Amino acid sequence: MKIKKSIKVSALFLVITVFMSSCSLTRVAIPAPETETKNVETESDNNSNFIKANEWMVQSFNNAKSVIQFKDKEAGIVKGKYLMKAGVNGTQYVASSPSFYSIITIRVKDNLSRIEINAPSEMFSFKVYGIETGFTKEMFLAKTSKLINEFEIYMKKKSSNDNW
Repeated sequence: MKIKKSIKVSALFLVITVFMSSCSLTRVAIPAPETETKNVETESDNNSNFIKANEWMVQSFNNAKSVIQFKDKEAGIVKGKYLMKAGVNGTQYVASSPSFYSIITIRVKDNLSRIEINAPSEMFSFKVYGIETGFTKEMFLAKTSKLINEFEIYMKKKSSNDNW
């Protein structure tokens, strides 16, 4: 009788262990993708392109955690840290995840501007109860595609700075 009871307890413990391990957090590191780069031909001179690049960053960096960190008008460079995906503070029901940032560099000269978006240095994805969370290569590519498209449209627009 005691043997049957200990077998039942052991079996129950095994089932609970398997069930709990299937719900556990599995974090998988993802290699960072290559830097996304796009050259945009414009009809503006260096000064106007520099101003438009700054204006685009100010409009696109609409989160307090996204900031322009460096600009040099002589060299035609504007560089900033951009919040790609906001993190989540964990609770007993929701797993926490960090924020993911990219460095965006814009280089300008006469009739040309270039945007470079670096992937976050650490990218990963994890599953909790079968739901994938984190920041994947696909998420990065979708976000950079949108940013690059918006940048290209903005830089090709005529500006009041083109004629002064």
